[in-house]
Amino acid sequence: MKNDRSDCAIAHNDSAVELGVGRGRRKSMLARLRRRLVSDSEGNAIVEMAVTLPIVMALLTGISSFSIALYQKLQLCEAVSNAGHLLATDRGDTNPCSTATNAVYAAAPGLKQSNISLTYTLNGNNYGSGVTSCAGSSGTANSNMVAGGTAEIQATYSCSIGVYGLKNLSCNIASSITEVVQ
Repeated sequence: MKNDRSDCAIAHNDSAVELGVGRGRRKSMLARLRRRLVSDSEGNAIVEMAVTLPIVMALLTGISSFSIALYQKLQLCEAVSNAGHLLATDRGDTNPCSTATNAVYAAAPGLKQSNISLTYTLNGNNYGSGVTSCAGSSGTANSNMVAGGTAEIQATYSCSIGVYGLKNLSCNIASSITEVVQ
């Protein structure tokens, strides 16, 4: 009977090896792939996000800061254009530069009025930088506003571009228009 038991035990051990339950077992391909993917890539997404997020945010804020400066440029150009057309058709006004200055301020509500510097030249006569008035003498119409003459407005706007609280970047935006007085 001892022989039968030993044969049985050997047969039992042989079947264990055949089923892959013993020590010499090789893992399936899926198990090896799962182990490799799970153990090697834990936290990779967080590390990648931590590295790239500050760079992306800096780019986005830089783009938005420069787009604000571009918006200010477009707003100044449109305001000067509107004021130039008004100035060219406002020949009988006693103070056409004041009317044009108010038109610039009204057409550019996003710009600080204190940062806008205007220069008017009517029919070759320059009224100086920063002057917003060119009244005619004794309450009459300005004598330089003659039909066929020129009316020019030059505007500069001093702006500052700030990214993350740094306001070291300053810029000057300029626009001008020359119209024929009607």
